[in-house]
Amino acid sequence: MTITAKFNGRCKRCGGSLPAGSRIEWTRDSGATHVDPTECAAASRPAEPVTKDARAIAEFLAAARERGLKFPKARFLAPGGGEIRLSVAGVQASVPGSIQVVVRDQWVGRIEPTGRVHGDALVNDAALLAALDVIAADPATAAKAYGALMGRCSFCDLPITDAGSVEVGYGPICAKRFGLPHAPKGTPMLTQEAA
Repeated sequence: MTITAKFNGRCKRCGGSLPAGSRIEWTRDSGATHVDPTECAAASRPAEPVTKDARAIAEFLAAARERGLKFPKARFLAPGGGEIRLSVAGVQASVPGSIQVVVRDQWVGRIEPTGRVHGDALVNDAALLAALDVIAADPATAAKAYGALMGRCSFCDLPITDAGSVEVGYGPICAKRFGLPHAPKGTPMLTQEAA
């Protein structure tokens, strides 16, 4: 039967997205599919890379793995609030070594080691792609912005409390693992007064 989708979903025939409000063919046995099979061909086309600097992000996290960090991940500020979480996919993932992109606890896509960007939610979000370009251009500055706002290390997610780490936005151990500078200029540490 042909109905209107109440929720976002995936086509059982092609794996493409079925946004809420779209017309779908649904049966109890086979689930939801596109009404027209030609829509499957359009939905299953791989997304083309949109951001030119995505390879720099993949290389940044791969370098942390080469320095001995088993599961490198990083958090940065997302456009519109919340955080972007980037992590290297393990060997059992569909694309091992790719960078998984999660925004506000929702998977939006991946960046392959070659720099190709995949995932409808990622490819079609210009603000998010611009944020990834900023991160790729200068991960240290992006980590500093995250640490200053969140009060936590951009990489290990532990609270940052000493003066130098508060100033740069991450701790000296994470700086070494990710190949970033940790040279504070001496800004005093923020302290909490007892009531």
